[in-house]
Amino acid sequence: MKISPFPEVDSILRQAGLCDCLWVAPSSMTVSQWVRMKCMFGCPDYGKNASCPPHVPSVQECRELLGEYSHAVLIHLVCDVHSEERGSWCASYQKLLVEAERQVFLAGHEKAFLLSFDNCNLCGECTADPRDCRLPYMRRPTMEAFAIDVYSSVRRLGYSISVKKDREEKPDRFALLLVE
Repeated sequence: MKISPFPEVDSILRQAGLCDCLWVAPSSMTVSQWVRMKCMFGCPDYGKNASCPPHVPSVQECRELLGEYSHAVLIHLVCDVHSEERGSWCASYQKLLVEAERQVFLAGHEKAFLLSFDNCNLCGECTADPRDCRLPYMRRPTMEAFAIDVYSSVRRLGYSISVKKDREEKPDRFALLLVE
C-alpha cells in the first residue's frame, strides 16, 4: 500500500463518488497467462467485444505497460443492484470512471489510463471490431483483459473477494487507474 502521491487525483475520485480507493504499485498486480486463457476458453463473449481479447495487447505487452507506471489507484465498487439491472449499473459506472480518467488527464497526468471493471457495454450491441467502435474514446479494457489476476492481486492488498455462486449475490468489482 502506498500513501497518495497525488492529492489532486484523490480529490477528483472523491468528487466522482469513488471513495473506496487504494494507491498501489502497478507491479503489485499479478499478470498471468492463465487469466487470458480464461477469456479465450470460458468466456461466452470472447471475440465479441472490441475492448476484450483478442482485441487487446499480448500478455507480455500488458506486463510491459504496467511496468511503465509507478502509481495506480485500485478502485473498489460493489454492485448493489439486482442482476437484471446490472447492465445499466455497469454502463453508468463505466462512464463515470472514464470521465474520472479524463479529469485526471486534464489535471496534468497525461499518462492516465483506466483498466475497467467490466467489459465495455456502452452500446446496445458491440461491433466487436475496434476499428468500427462507435465510442472509441470511452472504450477501455478490463483488468482481466490485461491478464491481471484480480482475485489474488486484491486479496494480497487486503480486500476480501470470492467467486459469486448466485447471480443475486452482490459482486465486488475492481478497476485500476494508472497514473504517473
